[in-house]
Amino acid sequence: MLKLHSVLVTLVAALILSGCVGGGSPQENIYNVLEETVKKEKGFEKVQEPLVKLEKKEQEIFKKVIDLGMKEMDQIKELSNQALENIEKREKYITNEVDSMNEAKKEFEKVSEYIGKIEEDSLKNQAKKLQEIMEDRFENHEQLAKSYKEALEKDKKLYEMLKKEDLTMEQLQKQIAEINKTYEEVLSINKKYNDKTDQFNKEKLSFYKSAGIETNQDSETASEEN
Repeated sequence: MLKLHSVLVTLVAALILSGCVGGGSPQENIYNVLEETVKKEKGFEKVQEPLVKLEKKEQEIFKKVIDLGMKEMDQIKELSNQALENIEKREKYITNEVDSMNEAKKEFEKVSEYIGKIEEDSLKNQAKKLQEIMEDRFENHEQLAKSYKEALEKDKKLYEMLKKEDLTMEQLQKQIAEINKTYEEVLSINKKYNDKTDQFNKEKLSFYKSAGIETNQDSETASEEN
């Protein structure tokens, strides 16, 4: 059964101004909004390690269930209950993650005001492009979280089915196929999200350079997908 080891990726390294940013110009204000947006996403990072551990644990449980071959129902029921508890914990982590991203999205909306105050057309267009990429990224994450939750619901259905003694092999295979299909969708959306994150990082650096904002880093990369 296909499982996702690390679903979500965020901006990890915040660019640090080598000088002091007073926020006087629209460009500097945009910088401040972007940095605050990154901070809002920190809650996103905190859930990744425990989420990955839970995913791996659930895989181990599923393997044990399959190895039992539907012969030891008492053990299968016990393992299925453990898996359901695991899924419940993962649902809570995803909810926390979504909350962090919503806070970041709300913070990022502030850039619109400052973009409108940029006088140079080329620089304004760069900022607008940056805004569009980030908005697409937030949309990708929303779709990602939705698909992941759908996968968890199908996982729950699977383990409830496994506790039934009259479960047929046909029913089991059909449910596993549905789960695999959903996780494939998760992986596909996750790739789009990662691509948008990388694109945003590059465009942000380009904007900083054009705006004359000096940084102590020449490049920035997002977390790599595991």
